Amino acid sequence: MSASREKKQRQTAAPSDKNAKARSEQAAYKRKVRTYTAIGVVVVILVAALLTWNSGFFQRRATAATIGDSKLTVAELSYYYNSIRSAYASYGIIDSTKPDSEQMYNEDEGTTYRDYFMETALSQAQTTKARYDAALEAGYTVADVQDDLDETIQYYKDNAAASATTYESSIRSMYGRYITVGTFEDVLAQSLLATKYYNDTMQETSDGFTDEQLDEYYQEHKDDVDTFQYSYLYFKAATVEQTDADGNTLTNDEITKLKETAMADAKAKAEEALADYQDGTTIADLITRYSPDSSGDHTTVVGAESISTTYKDELLNLEKSAGTVVESTDTGYYVVVFHDRYQDTSTPATIRDILIKAETTTDESGNVVAPTQEAWDAAKITADEVMAKWEESDKTAEAFGKLAEEYSASSTASNGGITTGVRPGSLTDDRNSWLFEEDRTAGDVTTIQHQGDPSSTSDYWGYHITYFQEWEEESWKQTVRSALTSDAMTKWSDAMLEGDAYAVTQADGTKYFGY
Repeated sequence: MSASREKKQRQTAAPSDKNAKARSEQAAYKRKVRTYTAIGVVVVILVAALLTWNSGFFQRRATAATIGDSKLTVAELSYYYNSIRSAYASYGIIDSTKPDSEQMYNEDEGTTYRDYFMETALSQAQTTKARYDAALEAGYTVADVQDDLDETIQYYKDNAAASATTYESSIRSMYGRYITVGTFEDVLAQSLLATKYYNDTMQETSDGFTDEQLDEYYQEHKDDVDTFQYSYLYFKAATVEQTDADGNTLTNDEITKLKETAMADAKAKAEEALADYQDGTTIADLITRYSPDSSGDHTTVVGAESISTTYKDELLNLEKSAGTVVESTDTGYYVVVFHDRYQDTSTPATIRDILIKAETTTDESGNVVAPTQEAWDAAKITADEVMAKWEESDKTAEAFGKLAEEYSASSTASNGGITTGVRPGSLTDDRNSWLFEEDRTAGDVTTIQHQGDPSSTSDYWGYHITYFQEWEEESWKQTVRSALTSDAMTKWSDAMLEGDAYAVTQADGTKYFGY
């Protein structure tokens, strides 16, 4: 072949080789693009999965426990677990910066706060579930607690707004990252309905006991129902040092002798005080004269179990007005005097109250300064306006309660101003004498000025508008009715949880708590 022909062939072949090379490079590029695209998709998926996991999406839906045949999700258990935990944290009982599982609840039993919170939370969830189901079966619906539900939700929303945060963020800060607003409101509704059903059942049970049943219980449990009145003075033995004046450690025998001497001195003081009492000195004068380490002048308690076990048996064996000296092992001696034991037939009062406060100021030292006359006049004007509204109303307890909710500065305002179990002396102003006048009848209303005490940081000045609602059941009957009701409701609750219908079994989701 000639040289010119070979050259021509090479020229002809060159474009073909270039095209092939181009196609090869293009294919390689496409493969690289597909590879990187695939890797990118995987990365996106992994990132999305990680973000979803970190959001708690999967955890909150996990099963934390089963209650009978029902599943309790992590989100639902968060409501119960963190309600308990928040209370302990707020009082400084636990360290919020440390895992619950690293803080001991009971050293002897080896249980942590995580163990305790979990056990208590599951118990509460179990009880709520059982009572909620029973409420539905009895015909209750969420509509029965809708007002309370709306009010509670609004309370959380208002708190969130006041803290410049969202409602959802506020809920999670209290009940944990795995709860949602929807879960919170659902569980709250169930809890409110379960509580209403329980309270209604308890009230019905309490009202159902007859006078014959009350008296039968009293005859069998007088020690638990009777009222006891007694006095005591405690003389503590002087503390014994472990060394002498020169700093030398005392022997056990020397320490024992010193303790015996200290106890003997305490006993001598107690016996001297008792002798003075037997000679006619009053308890009040004895306390002033001897300045005991602790004392009680005519202390009144309901039930013998309320009396200290140190001297209960000796006290109850005394005749009226008799006294004795009782040793408190290795610590000192008591003088105890028995005054009386009786069935309390007094009838406490139920009242409603509206407090209109008179504005006060503080001085340079921070002490409260009594209201000026101008402040008193302003409070009186408001009190008169409230009384005028009362006169225009139908004058029922409910009408007074609505006025209390609107105008009263008292802590009872949210409950219609009502206070039960009011006994003589329990009101510290002229309301006491007014209330317990012999001719007091239901529906009576009065306005009484209350003068505060400048030396008290918690006292107040203002006007009380007080409504007498009713005389209650005799005190001993209230004590018996409460005891019978408590026993009945305990049996009612226990029966509801018997068997496997509400048996609790922990599931894998509990691993998200307390660590």
